[in-house]
Order: sequence, then structure tokens, then C-alpha cells
Amino acid sequence: MKVKIFLHYPDDTPAGYVIFDGKTSKVYDENGNFLFEVEGIFPPKPRKINYEWIDKVLDEGLEDARKRFILYVGSRYLVNIKGLSEDEAIKRLEEFYYKKGGGKIYESWLKSVLRGVKNKGLKPWSLKRIQEKDKEMYSLISKVLNKQT
Repeated sequence: MKVKIFLHYPDDTPAGYVIFDGKTSKVYDENGNFLFEVEGIFPPKPRKINYEWIDKVLDEGLEDARKRFILYVGSRYLVNIKGLSEDEAIKRLEEFYYKKGGGKIYESWLKSVLRGVKNKGLKPWSLKRIQEKDKEMYSLISKVLNKQT
């Protein structure tokens, strides 16, 4: 069974169509010219990414690896996913940092990190990536996520 899916540009003008045969999608422009073929349905369904675990870690705090968490996860999440302003993000990250453990975190470092991730549009690392790249941080995050509330 073949299905014809009509495509539209964001302004709702016709952008062509797709013929999906159950296995592959053949994509055509608005004039019927073949453009390309892909496995599966096109356009793909957007994946919903669950970021709840990041909020839980930010709320609970970490005993160690806090700066790495801010650099690779917290800053990216607060600025590029939640859309917080720089001041709001700094406040939230400082609260997270001082929740558990001592040490000092400089506002100038936080501002630099936040501006960098915002300018580059960086997304937070996934738990899978943290597990692959930073086993220590993954272990600490797992303790927080597995803690019964």
C-alpha cells in the first residue's frame, strides 16, 4: 500500500510530496521531480527528548563533578532548552553548585560558559553520552536519579 504525503513550506505553500510504500519514502518537489529516497517515513516524526532528569539533578545537587555538569549539561539546558535569561541561569547554577559541597564558583566563569553555549546553540549531553564520556559524573547523577523521594 502506497501513501502520498503532501509537504508544505512554513508559509504553507506546497513543497512537493512523498510516496511512502511501507519501507521507503521517495521525495518529489512541487513539480513532480524526484529528489531523493530514504528508508522509513519522511519527514521523520520529531523525537521528544525527556529532560526531566536534568531538573532533578539541578534541584538535588551533586557532591562532585558540579562544574563539569554545569559545562556539559546544566548551562546548555537552562539557556538553549528552557530559554532562561543569563541572570536567571546564573542564579539557578549558583544554587545548584552550592547545594552540596564547598568550593567557589565565579560568576565570570558562569557568564563565559552561558554565552558560549548560547552562541553555539549547544544541547545538553544525554545520559548515554555522559555514561560514555564521564563515568564518574554518570555514577553521581545515577545516585541522585535513583534516590527515593
